[in-house]
Formats: sequence, C-alpha cells, structure tokens
Amino acid sequence: MRLFDLHCDTITELYGKKGQLKHNGGHISLDRAEYLEEYVQDFAVFIPDELRGEEAVKYFDGVYSFYKEQLLENENLTEYKDRKNSKFKSILSVEGGAGAGGKIEGFYHLRDCGVKLITLTWNGRNELGSGCFDDEDIGLTDFGREAVKEMERLKIVADVSHLSKKGFYDLEKIAEKPFIASHSCCDIVDNYKARHRNLTDDQIKIIAEREGIIGVNLWEKLLGNGNDNSFEAVRRHISRIIEIGGEDCVAMGTDFDGCDINEDLRGIEKIKDLYDYLGCHGFDEKLLDKIFFANGDRFFINFI
Repeated sequence: MRLFDLHCDTITELYGKKGQLKHNGGHISLDRAEYLEEYVQDFAVFIPDELRGEEAVKYFDGVYSFYKEQLLENENLTEYKDRKNSKFKSILSVEGGAGAGGKIEGFYHLRDCGVKLITLTWNGRNELGSGCFDDEDIGLTDFGREAVKEMERLKIVADVSHLSKKGFYDLEKIAEKPFIASHSCCDIVDNYKARHRNLTDDQIKIIAEREGIIGVNLWEKLLGNGNDNSFEAVRRHISRIIEIGGEDCVAMGTDFDGCDINEDLRGIEKIKDLYDYLGCHGFDEKLLDKIFFANGDRFFINFI
C-alpha cells in the first residue's frame, strides 16, 4: 500500500527529545515504514501558543535545521518537490501562523525554507486570528487576511485545522485557491474537544466544493467517546466525508506524535491494519488508494 499523510508532529517531537527519524520510540520512524510501497509525510513544525514574534521565528529555525539534518542523514528520504524516485518523500509545514513572526516578510522566509502548508492557528489566538479554543472568536485579523493572500501568491496552502468557526468563514470569503483541513474529523462526536475542533457538514461541503482535501485525524478525542475511537470510528468519519463531499476530498492526517491515539492505531506500522479493516468493510482498492495516497498526491501536485 501507499501512504500520503497530511500531518504529523514527529519532527517537532524528535527535535525536543533529540531523537532520530530513522529509529525512535514515537509514532513514526522510517524503519517501521519500510513496508509501505511509497510514503509521503507532511512534517509539521509546531509553534506553541506561548511563542510569538521573533521567539516563534527562532523556534521555527531551530526545528527547521533539525529537519534538514534528518533529510541529509536518511538517503531514502527526499523532499516531495524534487519528484525523485526515493521511496520516502517529505513535505514541510508549520502548525501555527505565528511562525512568520507577525510580519508578511516572515512568510517569504517560510517559503524559502520550503514550507508548503501553514495551519493558520493553533488552539489560541495569534497574529492571524482566532484558534478553535479562543474565548472570543474574532475570526481572521486584517493581518491574517493579508497573510492568506500572500500565502496564495507564494504557493503555500492554507490549512483550517484548529481555526475558529468565524475564521473559517472569513477565509472562505477571501481565498481564491483551494484550502484544506490537514488533520480534522467530522462533527459527529459529542465532547468538548470534538465540538470545537471537528468540521461541520457545511465546512466539509465547502472544502470539497473548493477542491480541497480533509485529512482524517486519529486523535481519540476527535474520533469518538470512551472506547469508540478505533477502526470503526475512523470508518464512520471517512464515510461521512465521502457522503458530503465525494471520495476525492478525503485523505489521512494522522496527527502522529501530536496526540493520544487508540493502541489499535498508534504508530505508522498500524496503518496497514486500518487499510485492511476498511477493505473488509466496503472500501474497494481504488477508493482505499484515494484515501491513503492519491487524493493527497493529486492535490499537492496540482497546487504546488
């Protein structure tokens, strides 16, 4: 099987723990991904909500340097834009638009570092606007609107995962290019986290109509309640997206190394088990390849 994963926090986690991408005890390591025929991974540089301005830029630069070191140390891993024949390919993203340091010029720096995707906010408020857990939803700021326009010019994808509801609709009004939800689920789960983070049917429909994509998140809080956060829960979220937006919209956005995940799904080696489960529950090989690889691959080839 092939895998195109729209979001993980592995590079940020390894940077903090001084680990190595080839082998580690986290959710993703290259040695445990060897079974995949082809593997594209979006590696997110996560910017904590307490970092702003130059502090956020400095933090990004540190994680970015570590990311480049890992590329050099792993010959079987190349950047996605190179279109080489290596088995593993990577895309660099930033989780939290604060990584630009509150300046439009900061987006040029991120572009020059190879960033292809920016999750506009994390849970709180930053210079671009409100995150999904902001006490007062102000939507996008004037700077945020300007930033989205500049991102489109720089061919950086806007990601609405973690963005507030008002921010989402502000983005819809001004965006001229497709935008995505790299690691989100559907509004079919009733708990505090899910109500704030998951996408409504209307949001899913809008992303699909704009030819964006949605990566299904494996975080147990977004998938379900209690023990209802394993294979069957993933199937329900995927099926809901297909029902609303069509099969060309749904993808995987595991959020590996960034959240708590049911043991059945915890780790890159478990993706094969999920693939097999879906195959036994009504998903044919063509649809499975779309979900796990082709939709993400098509979007980034066309966008970038």
